[in-house]
Amino acid sequence: MAKAKVAIVGTGSRSLLYVNAINALSDKFELAFMRFRSEEKAARFKSQYGIPVTTSMDELYSSKPDFIIAVNNRPDVGKVALDALKNGFPVLAETPPAESFEETQELWEVQQKTGVKMLVAENYFAEPGFAAKLEAVKRGYIGDVHSISVSNTHQYHAISMMRLFLNARFEQVKMIGKEYLFPLSITQDKNGNPDFSGSKQTAGRSHVIMEFESGKVGFYDFSIAQYWSIIRSRTMIVQGSRGEIKDEDIWFMDAGNRPMKSMFQSVSSGGELLHIALGDKILFENPYIGRHVQSIGVASMISNMKSYLETGEAPYSFNDAVQDTYLTQVLIKAEQNPYTAIESEKQPWQGIQ
Repeated sequence: MAKAKVAIVGTGSRSLLYVNAINALSDKFELAFMRFRSEEKAARFKSQYGIPVTTSMDELYSSKPDFIIAVNNRPDVGKVALDALKNGFPVLAETPPAESFEETQELWEVQQKTGVKMLVAENYFAEPGFAAKLEAVKRGYIGDVHSISVSNTHQYHAISMMRLFLNARFEQVKMIGKEYLFPLSITQDKNGNPDFSGSKQTAGRSHVIMEFESGKVGFYDFSIAQYWSIIRSRTMIVQGSRGEIKDEDIWFMDAGNRPMKSMFQSVSSGGELLHIALGDKILFENPYIGRHVQSIGVASMISNMKSYLETGEAPYSFNDAVQDTYLTQVLIKAEQNPYTAIESEKQPWQGIQ
């Protein structure tokens, strides 16, 4: 298709990232409709952002979009995706696309039955920092990767990162863990406003060990408070046979087996990222230079969806997404059943490329 017509269901802050990406890539995309639940909010957005709006799914469907982006409230993403698939419209759904194992199975079965294409917008692997580190792993900088510790994102995203960096694909997993409760001083609210009162909250922190059938291991250590707390850091460590990556640092061995240390260097111009490199080796290059997209990851998601509709190929398949959704449910079960080994089971989507 020369230009993809896109419809958005959902009106939160994340939906605006998609609006920005569609406008920034206006030679490839056009926004057909953005669906709202209330006439008042629809009118406000139309006036503020100059976008076509509707409160009717029927009107949205009648515009014949090439695909629909489901970026509405988390519990309803799967419902929107299912309805779109049943009506014959391809879907790009936010994470996670299902909240339970039963919903995951239903989504898989409906997609298989209808044959309508669907992807999930897991954008972490396409975000510059993660993409550069993943490329370093693929190029063999740290040898064979055997373990990863994720303490920078939660549940679905963490599962996705682990499988990608470990190249675990559809391996079975055994999880053992627990959620702990600790006191944490409040430093700011979710809107970023500072709080100097010194008041405390009880913050849950999950520790889960994931043993893949190949022997590779993922260590999940995360508290939702890390997203907003100024005094809680976010980090990731990837270890291989010839080195490790910790955040922006990398230790590895060169061709002469000499230990080396370097850093991932970001190069920007005019406030826009150009590339990320290790020494003179470019590991990530911004594909949207000059477009000034607010999120390279989100722009990559809609670009991947367009390409998928045209070629049938995607860097992160629907089957991968369903696997990450399923393993997220296994993770939650491990959190809720302390010290009990929870094992994944073979699913029909596993092993299908």
